[in-house]
Amino acid sequence: MKAFLIDVEAQKVVEIQLNTWKDIAPTIGNDCTIFTTPVTFDNNDTLYSDDEGLLKEFYGGIMMEDWAYPIVGNCILQGTDEDGDPTDPIMTKEELEAMIIWMTKDECMEYHGEQYF
Repeated sequence: MKAFLIDVEAQKVVEIQLNTWKDIAPTIGNDCTIFTTPVTFDNNDTLYSDDEGLLKEFYGGIMMEDWAYPIVGNCILQGTDEDGDPTDPIMTKEELEAMIIWMTKDECMEYHGEQYF
């Protein structure tokens, strides 16, 4: 199934294929074992990120307009149907790229505060 990997180190979005939900954590990388869904967009596309990302070394993160704080580390965007099952994303790679505000590690740390580091 088609998905998009948001690679914060390279600051690029890459189209990838995921076979099952079990592929999400290893594809996020950085020894991710537990992922979370911090954002589901109006079209039901869902963003997945490392639930323990702030507890690990990371290179940077992403923000989008109207977000209160950045998400650190790599993310995956995948579509979700009305039953919560994964689908191809509705959003195009170009639409996703246009929404992303790339953040450095230092910029992420300013938002999250020193209590995490």
